[in-house]
Amino acid sequence: MEFLNTGISFLTDKTRNISSKAIFIILAIAFLVMLDNTLSFTYFYNVSQKNSQIIQISEILKDSTLSDYEIKKLLNLRRDIIEHATIKDKAYGYLTNLNFESSKEAISEDAKVINMTRNQTMHFLTSSWWLIFILVVGFITHIYEMLFKRTDVTGSSLGLLAGSIAFYLFALLLSKMLSYIPLINGDPLYNYVLNIILSGLIPLMFMLASKKKNKKLSPTTE
Repeated sequence: MEFLNTGISFLTDKTRNISSKAIFIILAIAFLVMLDNTLSFTYFYNVSQKNSQIIQISEILKDSTLSDYEIKKLLNLRRDIIEHATIKDKAYGYLTNLNFESSKEAISEDAKVINMTRNQTMHFLTSSWWLIFILVVGFITHIYEMLFKRTDVTGSSLGLLAGSIAFYLFALLLSKMLSYIPLINGDPLYNYVLNIILSGLIPLMFMLASKKKNKKLSPTTE
């Protein structure tokens, strides 16, 4: 309850700028989604609702006065209930379902065909290597500060958790985008190298933009 009051105070504080409030809201939403995904509150609620509706339809299907058309409609309705997925499930499924393009490479005389596919773990690591590096450094720094500097453990831990969630979601998005690149020359290694290069352009652009901004802000010497 105290954490909720702190959050409300932060959002209503007029001394805080809009960007910091927006970041706070985004991180709070990401934290709630991750918490729900871990503890499965909405999942178990949806399963309970589905089971209840399926039982009701199954009971109705026992009615011998139903026409063939009505039975067909009820069966379709029951199937739709079973297969129904929430927006959260669809969004997470979309991000985690990597659309790898497989290529077939023919080998010499016997025309034997080999299917070359990318490894999902390697694809994820090479697509988001710099995000993982930042998270590892952040975790080590967090442990160091807790042990030696004795900083606010609760605040820094929540900050690290919120940042980790945001970075993980961004890593999934990067991995998803790069999965649309077809297999290059029948060898996944080329794709892994390309993933590292393309993904690395993002922090490079941020560094160049920051350097350019600092040059504009720094006073010119005569």
